[in-house]
Amino acid sequence: MFSRSKNSPPPRSAGAATTDVAPVPEKPAPKKNSAPSIISESLSITGDLTSTGDIQIDGVVIGDVRSQKVTIGESAKVQGALIADHIRIAGTVEGEITGREVTLTASARVIGDIYHDRLAIEAGAHMQGLCRRVDDVDKRLKPVSKSPSSAVDGPALPPKPDMAQNAGKTSDKDGAGSDDKPEASALAEPAKSY
Repeated sequence: MFSRSKNSPPPRSAGAATTDVAPVPEKPAPKKNSAPSIISESLSITGDLTSTGDIQIDGVVIGDVRSQKVTIGESAKVQGALIADHIRIAGTVEGEITGREVTLTASARVIGDIYHDRLAIEAGAHMQGLCRRVDDVDKRLKPVSKSPSSAVDGPALPPKPDMAQNAGKTSDKDGAGSDDKPEASALAEPAKSY
């Protein structure tokens, strides 16, 4: 009936100059009450964990954990440092703990030092190590950044054992140790065959 077909674009007005601009995708705003990242009871992880949100561990983690809030469940076992604003432990932790608020429940088993601003220990919790209230916990506890370099910028973790320190020491069968350097052949790499 009219001269324009259904498939043709609508006419542009001659007076207004328009340019096609691709829409800029908006970044979603971070959720304030998002669900925690959960390490289930059947999961075992070897390596460091870093999150800007909450982490709930019910399985096994061998490595350091850094987050805003960390919850260690009754069945959980962690070997490594815990670094968070809020830490609640009901399971087993072997390592240094640094947090603004640290809570050990009755089922908690902790072997390691605790650096805290506030500490709560329920009756029945087992703890072996030092508890130190630190007024400047912010120096030990830097907030987790959203950049991938947060592992470099984060708080200093306890030093890991250095195998090179004991490389030059040998011991005799009678228990007397010596600091003599091992023979050069013991340090050389094995021959490679091609």
